[in-house]
Amino acid sequence: MHVHDERLMSDYESFEFEETRRDFKKERKLFTKQDRSKYKKTDQEKIVRPDLKGEIGRVISLEPSTYFILTSDDQLITATLKGTLKLEKTRNNNMIAIGDFVEFTRLKQDQGIITGIKQRKSVLARAKDKHRHLIAANVDQVLIVSSATSPNLKISLIDRYIIATRQGNMDPVIVINKIDLIDPQDPILQEVDAIYSKLNIPVIKVSAYTKEGMKDLRLVMENKTSVFSGQSGVGKTSLINEITSSNLRVGDIVKKTQKGAHTTTKATLIPLLPSGFCIDTPGIKSFGIWELSIEEIQNYFTDFLAYPCKFPDCMHIHEPGCGVKEALENGSISLHRYQSYITLIEEVQNEHHQTR
Repeated sequence: MHVHDERLMSDYESFEFEETRRDFKKERKLFTKQDRSKYKKTDQEKIVRPDLKGEIGRVISLEPSTYFILTSDDQLITATLKGTLKLEKTRNNNMIAIGDFVEFTRLKQDQGIITGIKQRKSVLARAKDKHRHLIAANVDQVLIVSSATSPNLKISLIDRYIIATRQGNMDPVIVINKIDLIDPQDPILQEVDAIYSKLNIPVIKVSAYTKEGMKDLRLVMENKTSVFSGQSGVGKTSLINEITSSNLRVGDIVKKTQKGAHTTTKATLIPLLPSGFCIDTPGIKSFGIWELSIEEIQNYFTDFLAYPCKFPDCMHIHEPGCGVKEALENGSISLHRYQSYITLIEEVQNEHHQTR
């Protein structure tokens, strides 16, 4: 072989090697991007740890890049995240939520830097932009607030909150506000009672305007940390103002769309007397549930189990001999409840189809 030919072969082999290396890097990058193992518990323990030894406080409010922490001696300090925590890669689109207990180091008397996050006993989260958005942590119960009207009550949204609540190791409580604007015998109120009494989920009917039901709401919140959640305009802030005697800003209903204006722009943890906390959260128009499987959906719709089907793996959609569909036809199962189930199933099926 001539020197020129050897040089060409050498150049070709070098080029081939570089191509192979580039392909390997590309594949490795793609694999790393798809590999969910980087999000496993061992990695999460770098962020959320049970063994914090520094000064501990609780996050009671937050703004972009700034966290307001209530210390163990009831001082309020502002803090930022330690640089290494900012670099941690997680599936969450926010590192810290209202209610988190965090380890911090003081830089000044009223300023500090967060160095760790204490392991959470519970968390309310939702899917947002293909990430998990943390709403509140270390909460005992979620007060799922709907309004009897203006905006109209949405059973599908209540169901989504219930699933997210139980996913996050909390108890759901349904609060129907503005009952002064609707007939007490209205079918929608009776439907809500019928559905959720079967699931042993409390339903409290209240009016922030007439104060009806407020005593029952206060009672269920005693000695607990509760988070108020629900769509915009249902009156969460008005209820909290009444419960806590505070004066948070309240917005008017947007009459043209019958949807509420966003009056709470950030979550806030508010102390209750004699004990407990409540958290106000911004209203939402939709609620995506994080990493939900079809099997989980069926497990959450336990009221369907009262109507056995011909096939044990029945999806309650097109199968013959479906007890659930028969119960739907004779009115034993609410149409709204069944539609809520079908919508969740379709969303999960579509998501699985898109990610294949």
